[in-house]
Amino acid sequence: MAANPLEEAERLYARRRWRELIDLLEPLASLYRESARYAYLLGSAYLHREDIGGAYSCLRRAQQIDFRDADLAAALAAVYIRRGEGDKAIQLYIDALERNPRDALAKKGLSYMRACAASDRDPASAKSLRSLYPKPKPSAAPFIALAALAAAIAAAALLWPLAARLAEAAKPARPGVSELSLSEAERRDPVDARGGFSFVLTQKEALDAFDRAKELFLAYRDEAALVELNRLRLSNASDAVKAKAEILARYAREPSFLSLPDKFGFDEVSKAPALYEGVAVAWRGLAANVESGPGFTRFELLVGYHDGRRRLEGIVLVKLPFEATLQGGEAVEALGLPRASPTAVAGFYLEGVAIHRF
Repeated sequence: MAANPLEEAERLYARRRWRELIDLLEPLASLYRESARYAYLLGSAYLHREDIGGAYSCLRRAQQIDFRDADLAAALAAVYIRRGEGDKAIQLYIDALERNPRDALAKKGLSYMRACAASDRDPASAKSLRSLYPKPKPSAAPFIALAALAAAIAAAALLWPLAARLAEAAKPARPGVSELSLSEAERRDPVDARGGFSFVLTQKEALDAFDRAKELFLAYRDEAALVELNRLRLSNASDAVKAKAEILARYAREPSFLSLPDKFGFDEVSKAPALYEGVAVAWRGLAANVESGPGFTRFELLVGYHDGRRRLEGIVLVKLPFEATLQGGEAVEALGLPRASPTAVAGFYLEGVAIHRF
């Protein structure tokens, strides 16, 4: 056996030795209580042995530790289908595709659920469900020598194309953003005293805000860039500068749980909701007063009230454009866009993009 039991478990997993994998890992539960990989390996073995209860316990534990793992999501989705909870499986597949639109197993899972619904089959009892179980990845070892030989043969031929690729890579990652700039006239007169505004900027501050937003976009810090553009939109910047800021804002990518390098808290947003209009945030809390139906889900998120400290930061209404299976009192993380609203208790609500339970 390997010095590290998890290394031996990985070998057994790769060889699909499910019974041996269970025998190895079951006695080690207390040692690896905080290991998502341990829980995934054991849960997968249970799943392949059709021990759905054991698989559910392990995979739910793994999800609590690391909800972003694609193989874990697929395994847990299969368990939900076996348990007759297809709606939860579908939500997991949707979440996986939001994180990675190329996730083949998530696409296959959604197609499977649609096919079962169309043919009035019970997805939980269909034998083809086993095709949705995550499988060990093929070992790359047999191909290493061949790949090395091919690389050596091709090296000389690649020198010139490689130079071209390096030149291409040196170009800005977001050329549309890089090419958008203020004209000389716009830089000469970037502010205007006419009209109403919330922020008063000097000429230098207005130009710095626009340039900083461009730099943040090029660094893929879209949320921080949008804050700077909102500041310009709400300021005494000239109409021409605001128009360019509006164009720049259109380059913002679709937010996801994995693409938020700059995180803005409830306190920040609640102090100036208009400044964070449309800027993605991800907050954890308890769901309350849940309402759902075809094409919508609404609930109040008790921000910060999900952990043992029970420190309530605030309450915000979340509006999702899809029906989600959610119960009051569940701990969730909500990804959404603040939308200023004078009628909302917090002064804004969240236009929901996605949720996940933990």
